Amino acid sequence: MGKQSPIIIAVTDKVLRDKLSKMNAAIMGVNIDPFYGAPELVIVLANKEMPTYIYDGSLVMGNMMNAATDLGVANCWIHRAKEEFESEEGKAILKDLGIEGDYEGIGHLILGYAAKPEAEPAPRKADYVYRV
Repeated sequence: MGKQSPIIIAVTDKVLRDKLSKMNAAIMGVNIDPFYGAPELVIVLANKEMPTYIYDGSLVMGNMMNAATDLGVANCWIHRAKEEFESEEGKAILKDLGIEGDYEGIGHLILGYAAKPEAEPAPRKADYVYRV
């Protein structure tokens, strides 16, 4: 339908990246970098006024992950964007960026180059696909 409910925030600023990392770690209840040292990340948010906003935002995340992999860029979906941007601190970040509206954080996509080769994927379970 062309509603385009998601928005994408590309974070290359180290100060903001580190602030988001600390917020995310606090939500998770740990004192580590949940972004695994990735120097850059992309945040996807979606407009809650659209009934399909979670699906739309998830498709954006998945498509960006496929594109990054195709370009040889390691990537990982990091959760807790919802909780980050529901907080007063998260809302203030959006306001400072000039983003207005009723947006929910869908996810963070960390990007970088892997320190070691990717592990082999686990075999698919036997009942993953049904043919009719």
